[in-house]
Amino acid sequence: MQILRHVTHPLVRPVMTIGNFDGVHLGHQDLLRRVTEDARSRGGSAVVLTFEPHPLKILAPSFAPRLILARKDKLALLRRAGIDFVVVQRFTSSFCALSPHDFVSRYLVRLGVERLWVGDDFRFGKDRAGTVRELMTWGPAAGMEIEVIPAVADSDHAISSSRIRALLEEGRVDTARRQLGRCHFIEGLVVKGHQRGRELGFPTANVRSRTEVVPANGIYATLVQVGGRQMHSVTSIGVNPTFGSGPRTIETHILDFEEDLYGRRLQVFFVERLREERNFPSVEGLVRRIEEDIVLARRVLSRNGPESPVASCLTKSPVSPSI
Repeated sequence: MQILRHVTHPLVRPVMTIGNFDGVHLGHQDLLRRVTEDARSRGGSAVVLTFEPHPLKILAPSFAPRLILARKDKLALLRRAGIDFVVVQRFTSSFCALSPHDFVSRYLVRLGVERLWVGDDFRFGKDRAGTVRELMTWGPAAGMEIEVIPAVADSDHAISSSRIRALLEEGRVDTARRQLGRCHFIEGLVVKGHQRGRELGFPTANVRSRTEVVPANGIYATLVQVGGRQMHSVTSIGVNPTFGSGPRTIETHILDFEEDLYGRRLQVFFVERLREERNFPSVEGLVRRIEEDIVLARRVLSRNGPESPVASCLTKSPVSPSI
């Protein structure tokens, strides 16, 4: 997959879709599948046009969402979906001032787009004034076919990045998993913490996440991927109230693992929330509860079969980072 920073010349029979693709959820995956299959059938290129930073960071910074995926991880998932080219358009005040017609002529016509796939709610150009109806009119005149598809729904609700983001921030990682088609994960560097876990007999990797969306405070059954290895773990997110509230941390206890991970990068996949964070009256009470959490996590993570959440966490997520 090639990443293009500027639109300078036509690509080979490009079939394109446009969007932020934060999360690369099941709705995105359906759209990407259609684009790649269409491109292969005509001997062309599957192309995604996406934006950086998120448009709301420029248009309304106070409303800009935290992102489900770091840029590197989003690109890795687009690559796994079979995309050939990703055009990363810098979203600036001058870019967002383009009229809908200018956007089509400067970006779609210049690339030589043969077919454009969009959702039925797609809007573009200054003030999001461009509509699918206008695309359907302008496209044929520019030699471009327009394909419009409905949103993918889960029960009665359309799957969307904003809904998934809300689920994760409520700690509902299992529901988010069904809409993502994989486990939500964070990636980050292991840094030194207070080492309380080690003192209690449960050493943890303190993860400084580069992923913006971190699930709600609580205790989770998780998987860790580091250096090509995949291991069961229990992850605590919160302020450690038993020891007096401190800064929010992400601490992962990897089961049956003794190695030092300081300074290494790892991914933490959230399988199921075990419980909320609690303030225990004594350290002994906390230790007993951690032991129970580990037993429960082992039970959750040992589930087998195609419907097992563990099965989808690692096989449908980006390749492990270079350690």
